[in-house]
Amino acid sequence: MIKMSDIIADIEFLPPFSKVAQKALEIIRQPDFTMKELSELIIYDPALTANILKVANSALYARTQVVSDLQTAISFLGAKEMSSIILLSAANKYFEQHLEGYEVYHGEIWEHSLSVAVNSQELKYLEPEIDDSTLFTAALLHDVGKLILSKYVLEKLDEINELIRTEGVNFITAERKIVGFSHTVVGAAVLKKWNFSKTICEVAKYYKNPERVNNPYVNIVAMADFVSIMIGKSSQKDGLAYSGCAPLFTRYKISSRQLDVIITRCADRTKELIENLNL
Repeated sequence: MIKMSDIIADIEFLPPFSKVAQKALEIIRQPDFTMKELSELIIYDPALTANILKVANSALYARTQVVSDLQTAISFLGAKEMSSIILLSAANKYFEQHLEGYEVYHGEIWEHSLSVAVNSQELKYLEPEIDDSTLFTAALLHDVGKLILSKYVLEKLDEINELIRTEGVNFITAERKIVGFSHTVVGAAVLKKWNFSKTICEVAKYYKNPERVNNPYVNIVAMADFVSIMIGKSSQKDGLAYSGCAPLFTRYKISSRQLDVIITRCADRTKELIENLNL
């Protein structure tokens, strides 16, 4: 069983979340921000600039003319799209490694994270008062704890799977019993280290156990995560070893027919995003 000191050391080793990205998101949240102000900040991050231009010229928008300067691209995309692209670009680098403790194929967790982010936007109508940007951020980063725990899970994967098989527990429980920590608790610690809000940290910590906290963001991400698994966008080593979230679908009065429609719509949007927004 690993020690807390090992976890802390690994969290400290992770590169900090992009300061340019966090500052850009702060600017976008201001009701009186200007596109010029935003472009003057983003221009200092060449990778982010390139991704914004790539998206603005992608098949998602089917423009007849090429957008070649950053301020025009920002104006064209708008605040909500810019917020999503900034987060996607900043988060992408953390999932470039093959997380063998959880993934069969390289990129599974990144695609799952994209899917959950998309699904959360589809489900937001259930909690119309919550903030779009906060929800998207929380959904995209909900599995960030796997970056730290992957190597430890890989070492103990046979024991974890045996516990799941013999005792019928879900992956989170087996992970915690065998490794000593769950990726949800570690994820919350990572996000706290990166100075994300309490709400976003709570999503990472409780999205697999939403009944433990009264947080609408947790509820939406929990359901978005479940839908992602249903459409086949999950990490294969742990994706199916979880209990569902039927109480939430009951709470929000979502019928099986409505759920089928949601799953179909989310599958289509996830496929479109992955194909056209591969950063």
